[in-house]
Amino acid sequence: MILYRYLVTEMVKPFFIGLFGFIVFMISEMMFILIDHVVSRGVDVVSVIKIIVYRIPAFAVISIPVAILFAVINSITKLESNFEITSMRILGLRFYHITLPFIIVSFLMTILNFFLNEKVVPLTMKISEEVVKQKIIRAGISFIQSDVFFKMPDGKIVIVRNVNKRDRVLENIVISDIRVGNFSRIITSTRGYVENLDIILEDGYLIDFGRDGFVKTQVKFEKLVIPFNLSFDDIIKELKNPWEMSYEELKKELESREKLGWKDNFLKTQLYLKFSLPISCIVVVILSLPLAVIFANRGKFIGLLISVFLIFVYYSLFSFFAALGKNNLLNPFLAAFGANFVMLTIGIYLIYRIER
Repeated sequence: MILYRYLVTEMVKPFFIGLFGFIVFMISEMMFILIDHVVSRGVDVVSVIKIIVYRIPAFAVISIPVAILFAVINSITKLESNFEITSMRILGLRFYHITLPFIIVSFLMTILNFFLNEKVVPLTMKISEEVVKQKIIRAGISFIQSDVFFKMPDGKIVIVRNVNKRDRVLENIVISDIRVGNFSRIITSTRGYVENLDIILEDGYLIDFGRDGFVKTQVKFEKLVIPFNLSFDDIIKELKNPWEMSYEELKKELESREKLGWKDNFLKTQLYLKFSLPISCIVVVILSLPLAVIFANRGKFIGLLISVFLIFVYYSLFSFFAALGKNNLLNPFLAAFGANFVMLTIGIYLIYRIER
């Protein structure tokens, strides 16, 4: 127990340095985006501070795996460079005994991260997004964002896959309407634009489904006007981002779409990410532990270099797999967990090599 307490203590300082550092980095990135709105739209500084402060829990969810990775690599590198790990192994301790406290800490961080992601982040992101909706996304087409859906009081669900704000054009639009008799209706369009709170769709299809789920009628149109019959406040209130939703809310929304025969890999990928992001706390530990031991004797700054490299690889893999899932190029489950599978496989292999 004394040994385990010592090993965990070695993690504390680098963990908080990594956590604080990465959150500051993400805040700086957010500030860079918001400065344009401050200058061009006159958004007040208090609103900018509110947007950032209420996003800190979401930043923490992303930063905790990075902080653990940074803490493990730097603490193990320090211990190995002082020959403490070597001494423990000479005394008969197996590598998995030495790594056990790090695994336990990562498991506890996984639980904390899941709690934050499920209970805290949806609440704080709603507050942050409310400020964004009220202060920023009120200029014409800007109230509609890429891959952000909203449900209108009359039952329509609107999703726009891409928004070209420079040309003020909406691309790849899908509108679901369940109010058409006893059937459901899907309207798809390759492009459109907003005019007086109406969406003008061009070059699309209007598809009605029967009770059996098969297509009843399909009509091609050159131009179709979809009236919102709502104010900006009504529309803005209904805008929803997956970060604002809990697992159950996402699951319910996904099930309602699947009943309409609507396959939404974007939302399903976001659903699985609710689990894969917290679990990555354990995965990065399994990968970083053997790497820290292998490279520990190559200089004092090797821990920092490995940390930066793994953080880059970690987020590159997550972004790559998530992008494949959201664009229907990969199964959503594999898209959400693909990066974890790759890192876990490499980590287990390296631990096996060390144990040999």
